[in-house]
Amino acid sequence: MESKAAPSCRLLFCLLISAAVLRPGLGQYTVNSAYGDTIIMPCRLDVPQNLMFSKWKYEKPDGSPVFIAFRSSTKRSVQYDDVPEYKDRLSLSENYTLSISNARISDEKRFVCMLVTEDNVFEAPTVVKVFSK
Repeated sequence: MESKAAPSCRLLFCLLISAAVLRPGLGQYTVNSAYGDTIIMPCRLDVPQNLMFSKWKYEKPDGSPVFIAFRSSTKRSVQYDDVPEYKDRLSLSENYTLSISNARISDEKRFVCMLVTEDNVFEAPTVVKVFSK
Protein backbone atom coordinates (compact mmCIF):
# COMPACT_ATOMS: atom_id res chain seq x y z
CA MET A 1 0.00 0.00 0.00
CA GLU A 2 1.33 3.41 -0.99
CA SER A 3 1.45 6.17 1.62
CA LYS A 4 -0.23 9.54 1.12
CA ALA A 5 3.17 11.24 1.20
CA ALA A 6 4.48 9.29 -1.83
CA PRO A 7 2.57 11.25 -4.55
CA SER A 8 3.64 14.60 -3.09
CA CYS A 9 7.27 13.40 -2.86
CA ARG A 10 7.14 12.32 -6.50
CA LEU A 11 5.66 15.68 -7.47
CA LEU A 12 8.36 17.54 -5.54
CA PHE A 13 11.06 15.39 -7.19
CA CYS A 14 9.62 16.10 -10.68
CA LEU A 15 9.47 19.84 -9.96
CA LEU A 16 13.08 19.89 -8.76
CA ILE A 17 14.28 18.00 -11.84
CA SER A 18 12.27 20.32 -14.12
CA ALA A 19 13.73 23.40 -12.45
CA ALA A 20 17.26 22.07 -12.88
CA VAL A 21 16.77 21.10 -16.53
CA LEU A 22 14.70 24.06 -17.68
CA ARG A 23 16.61 26.88 -15.99
CA PRO A 24 16.55 30.02 -18.14
CA GLY A 25 19.95 31.12 -19.40
CA LEU A 26 21.54 27.75 -18.76
CA GLY A 27 24.78 27.54 -20.70
CA GLN A 28 25.04 31.28 -21.26
CA TYR A 29 28.09 32.85 -19.67
CA THR A 30 28.47 36.61 -19.29
CA VAL A 31 31.69 38.59 -18.94
CA ASN A 32 31.44 42.15 -17.62
CA SER A 33 34.13 44.72 -18.34
CA ALA A 34 34.61 48.41 -17.72
CA TYR A 35 35.08 50.69 -20.72
CA GLY A 36 38.78 50.84 -21.62
CA ASP A 37 39.73 47.72 -19.63
CA THR A 38 40.71 44.33 -21.04
CA ILE A 39 37.91 41.84 -21.65
CA ILE A 40 39.01 38.31 -20.70
CA MET A 41 36.95 35.39 -22.02
CA PRO A 42 37.96 31.87 -20.97
CA CYS A 43 36.99 29.18 -23.47
CA ARG A 44 35.12 27.14 -20.78
CA LEU A 45 35.45 23.83 -22.66
CA ASP A 46 37.43 20.74 -21.76
CA VAL A 47 40.14 20.42 -24.38
CA PRO A 48 39.78 17.12 -26.27
CA GLN A 49 42.92 15.03 -26.76
CA ASN A 50 42.46 14.99 -30.54
CA LEU A 51 42.07 18.78 -30.85
CA MET A 52 43.11 20.13 -34.25
CA PHE A 53 42.55 23.85 -33.67
CA SER A 54 40.50 26.46 -31.88
CA LYS A 55 38.65 29.44 -33.31
CA TRP A 56 36.82 32.37 -31.81
CA LYS A 57 33.97 34.11 -33.58
CA TYR A 58 31.32 36.64 -32.76
CA GLU A 59 27.81 36.77 -34.10
CA LYS A 60 26.31 39.72 -35.93
CA PRO A 61 22.74 40.75 -35.00
CA ASP A 62 21.46 38.68 -37.96
CA GLY A 63 23.25 35.60 -36.55
CA SER A 64 25.97 35.42 -39.19
CA PRO A 65 29.46 34.59 -37.85
CA VAL A 66 32.58 36.76 -38.00
CA PHE A 67 35.74 34.77 -37.29
CA ILE A 68 38.39 36.72 -35.39
CA ALA A 69 41.09 34.35 -34.06
CA PHE A 70 42.59 30.92 -34.80
CA ARG A 71 45.09 28.81 -32.84
CA SER A 72 46.60 25.56 -34.11
CA SER A 73 46.96 22.86 -31.46
CA THR A 74 50.11 21.43 -33.06
CA LYS A 75 52.03 24.48 -34.23
CA ARG A 76 50.90 26.69 -31.35
CA SER A 77 50.65 29.48 -33.91
CA VAL A 78 47.99 32.16 -33.59
CA GLN A 79 46.34 33.97 -36.49
CA TYR A 80 44.00 36.92 -36.20
CA ASP A 81 41.45 37.55 -38.92
CA ASP A 82 41.35 40.90 -40.69
CA VAL A 83 38.54 42.52 -38.71
CA PRO A 84 39.29 46.28 -38.50
CA GLU A 85 37.48 46.89 -35.18
CA TYR A 86 39.74 44.30 -33.48
CA LYS A 87 43.06 45.15 -35.15
CA ASP A 88 45.87 45.02 -32.55
CA ARG A 89 43.36 44.46 -29.71
CA LEU A 90 43.20 40.63 -29.58
CA SER A 91 45.27 38.06 -27.72
CA LEU A 92 44.60 34.30 -27.75
CA SER A 93 46.43 32.38 -25.03
CA GLU A 94 47.65 28.77 -25.02
CA ASN A 95 44.60 27.74 -22.98
CA TYR A 96 42.34 29.36 -25.63
CA THR A 97 41.35 32.36 -23.50
CA LEU A 98 40.57 35.35 -25.70
CA SER A 99 41.46 38.83 -24.44
CA ILE A 100 40.30 42.06 -26.04
CA SER A 101 42.13 45.20 -24.96
CA ASN A 102 40.61 48.67 -24.69
CA ALA A 103 36.99 47.53 -24.20
CA ARG A 104 34.39 49.50 -26.15
CA ILE A 105 30.61 49.57 -26.07
CA SER A 106 30.69 48.07 -29.59
CA ASP A 107 32.34 44.95 -28.07
CA GLU A 108 28.99 44.00 -26.51
CA LYS A 109 28.37 40.86 -28.51
CA ARG A 110 27.94 37.12 -28.25
CA PHE A 111 31.36 35.52 -28.74
CA VAL A 112 31.83 31.78 -29.26
CA CYS A 113 34.88 29.64 -28.54
CA MET A 114 35.10 26.68 -30.92
CA LEU A 115 37.32 23.63 -30.36
CA VAL A 116 37.56 21.54 -33.52
CA THR A 117 38.48 17.86 -33.76
CA GLU A 118 38.48 15.64 -36.83
CA ASP A 119 34.88 14.61 -36.25
CA ASN A 120 33.32 17.27 -34.02
CA VAL A 121 33.06 20.97 -33.19
CA PHE A 122 32.53 21.95 -29.56
CA GLU A 123 31.19 25.45 -28.85
CA ALA A 124 30.90 27.63 -25.74
CA PRO A 125 29.21 31.05 -26.03
CA THR A 126 30.11 34.09 -23.95
CA VAL A 127 28.10 37.31 -23.84
CA VAL A 128 30.16 40.46 -23.28
CA LYS A 129 28.78 43.51 -21.45
CA VAL A 130 30.79 46.75 -21.27
CA PHE A 131 30.02 49.39 -18.64
CA SER A 132 31.23 52.95 -18.18
CA LYS A 133 33.68 53.53 -15.32
